[in-house]
Amino acid sequence: MKNFLLVALLIGSALSWSKNILALSEGELSIKTSFEAGQPVAPSDQIEVLLSRPLRESEARVAILIGTTDVSALFTPDKLRLRYNSKIWPLPLGQSELTAYLVSSNDVWKEVVRFTLLVKEKRSQQERSERVASQDGLETKFLKANYANFKQFAPSSDAELIVNGARSYDQEPEQTSSESTNKKGKLSFLPSLTFGLKAQPAQSNFPTSDTPERATFADFTTQASLKSDASYGVFAAKSSADFAGSSFRSEALRFGELGSKAPKLDLASYLLQFETGPVKYQVGHFSFGTQRQLINSFSSRGINITVPFLKRFDFSAAAMNGTQLVGYNNFFGLSKRRHQMLSSALGIEVFPKQPGALRLEVGVLSAYFQPISGVNRGVITDLQRRRGISLRLIANDKSGRFRFEGGFTRSFFDSPSDSTLNQGQNVVPLPALSRNAHYLEASYDILKDFSLTKGQKANLKVSFREENVAPLFRSLGASTQADKIQYEFSVAGSINEVSGQFSYLNFHDNLRNIPSILKSLNGTTSLALAAPAKILFGISKDTPWLPRLGYNFNRVHSFGAAIPVNGGFEIDLSSIPNLFGTNHTFTADWQIDKFTIGYNVNRSLQDNQQTGRELSDQAVLVNSGRFGVALNSKVNLNVDLSAESSANRETGRIDRTFRLGPGITWQLTQQISLTANLSNTIAGDAANTSRSRNTEFDASWTYRFGAGKEGMKKVAGQFFLRYANRFSHSFDRLFVTDSLRKNQTLTANLSFTFF
Repeated sequence: MKNFLLVALLIGSALSWSKNILALSEGELSIKTSFEAGQPVAPSDQIEVLLSRPLRESEARVAILIGTTDVSALFTPDKLRLRYNSKIWPLPLGQSELTAYLVSSNDVWKEVVRFTLLVKEKRSQQERSERVASQDGLETKFLKANYANFKQFAPSSDAELIVNGARSYDQEPEQTSSESTNKKGKLSFLPSLTFGLKAQPAQSNFPTSDTPERATFADFTTQASLKSDASYGVFAAKSSADFAGSSFRSEALRFGELGSKAPKLDLASYLLQFETGPVKYQVGHFSFGTQRQLINSFSSRGINITVPFLKRFDFSAAAMNGTQLVGYNNFFGLSKRRHQMLSSALGIEVFPKQPGALRLEVGVLSAYFQPISGVNRGVITDLQRRRGISLRLIANDKSGRFRFEGGFTRSFFDSPSDSTLNQGQNVVPLPALSRNAHYLEASYDILKDFSLTKGQKANLKVSFREENVAPLFRSLGASTQADKIQYEFSVAGSINEVSGQFSYLNFHDNLRNIPSILKSLNGTTSLALAAPAKILFGISKDTPWLPRLGYNFNRVHSFGAAIPVNGGFEIDLSSIPNLFGTNHTFTADWQIDKFTIGYNVNRSLQDNQQTGRELSDQAVLVNSGRFGVALNSKVNLNVDLSAESSANRETGRIDRTFRLGPGITWQLTQQISLTANLSNTIAGDAANTSRSRNTEFDASWTYRFGAGKEGMKKVAGQFFLRYANRFSHSFDRLFVTDSLRKNQTLTANLSFTFF
């Protein structure tokens, strides 16, 4: 078996070279924006975020925050671009940070980059011209640096930019709506309607007991949206509404709430926005709150008003339903008086001519929640009431080097007796409590584009974060862990293409030092380095044969401060944690003409040192490689290889896993594409007591068609056919088990989109 696996890996490598196999560029993801730090943009500007490569399978999405508000949903993806929809939510005035995170498939967030965003209500003609010029240079340079990806995955307009080196950025995006304009106002209407048929005409399973209830089906789906934009003088109005429906009632939006009575076509969300001069109103679904520990981007259905006054003040207030809503019932979200979130905030710009230089925000909250689960949350809740006040201070220097944000929250929380949960039992009520929480974040750019030599620029940034949340602190408008103190210090720097980052995070709980409760102490040290290999060898010119190298180190120490008194831990000392965890990752990535090659090696060790578990350690070594090439502009081939070894030092067991995964993407025509992927995974232990094999194959054929280019004449459609085959076989000699499973499915999807 070992020889067979070795031969399979060698054959896969040989085929990858002999057939010029391509994989997409899998280096470190880099992100740029269409604006430059320090140069102002308008609230209505459509800023863009550009990705250097497509996301990997293990990467779910890119999350973007402006300040502390998650605005990811407002960015529309367009291949390697993310475009911000400022018509739904204009960019916030003043100076703030735009932070981009890479979110993995298991919801682990990793910060990629931060940018300084400066938004002004009015810009001078010189500022406008400078923005256009800087964006031309920034984006052209970025696209050329990542040409291999953008050539295949970016819109044709990007290819034109790479060639010509210029494009206008202040142009309004093309409208596909019915629009009329006169000297005093405008009116536009943009509908969209999609009809779909999703079907699974065939499925087979072995054993037959694995066959699901709906092995074959054919369901009709509907999605519709209505958007409008109107203005006349000082009055402006925008609206949007989204509807969703399915012929299969179990997929109806409110099936979890209404069961068989749920309508098959329902209102998913809507938002009405009005402006009368500087005053703004919102009705429908929106997010509210920037106070991290009081109310932070709380999303629901309700009413909101924002009023700026006296140049340096702005006031906002919102009344929202206590949980997420869909459907036509409770249209404004305020029909249940005792299931609402009421909040307001007063903002003060100390220096109105420099928005964001020094800003103070005061927020208040009053919330009363009934035990009602939201449409997207199937949880058991109880009756809760909460009031609170929060102060938030933001400061930035004129150069954008120094940034500070801090907040303090005083919260009163009460959980009245709830008969629906008590069920007639004698339940001890929770006391009403008032608790405090605070946080602060500060960073300073010691070096910012500092010229070391001609052509070499250095950056160095230090940051500090602290958060303290009292025991039993509770918020209904923000997700905050109670009973903790956390400190984090980080240093990040770069010299041209060489970058490094170091951070240390310390965390502990049991702030009241209650003797019977275990106090957990946690320390995390992280180091990340990245540089082209040519720098290490002192080579000045670019050479494709030298890779870009990366190294990441992470060390975690989690342990109990002492043995709790009368807490039960003295009976079994092994229940008191004392764990060291280390993780080393080395990466190398090559881009040689049309070839992309990548190699990763990861070494992790879990070292248990708690009493009685000193040998309960786990060491894991993973080697993985990626090879690929673009045969031409239409065919991409790739292959992934990996070998993993996991050793349990307590039992002496060694498990090994090998994976081989080739794939192909073929764009036969502009309308027709074909993809196919094969994955074969073989696992087992060194003593040969257990073995498993999993083979997965899937192939899909897609045909896209359309007619018309704008307005009511536009029609687009897609037909999708996919075949999947799954095979798994595992046996265990110790437990005397032998399991064989097979599954084949054929699925189809047809959709038509009008307008």
